[in-house]
Amino acid sequence: MKNKTLVNFEEIQKLTSIDTKTLVERTLKLAEEVGEVSQAVLSHSNACGCGYKNKSKEDIVEECLDVIIVASSIISQSYDNNVDIESIKNVYNKKLNKWKEKCEGKND
Repeated sequence: MKNKTLVNFEEIQKLTSIDTKTLVERTLKLAEEVGEVSQAVLSHSNACGCGYKNKSKEDIVEECLDVIIVASSIISQSYDNNVDIESIKNVYNKKLNKWKEKCEGKND
């Protein structure tokens, strides 16, 4: 994998500026996408009443990527499509480290 960056904020900013959704509409879209992740996971794990949809791991990945894209677009729109990428990376790393510490604490 040549480029290890999952989110291309330059492209996200460009597309967010073209898309006419308001921040509220985009946030509701995020909730919709999270619901689709839930459906895919429930179907893939054969939860009662959900197995008939025959969702695969690939469906779960696709829906999760939709969540990442919409959430990234919300970040972009919150910054008027002028994201300080280094600042966002710092917050991301802080959040990741917090999760890491929490996970490592469970192993004690």
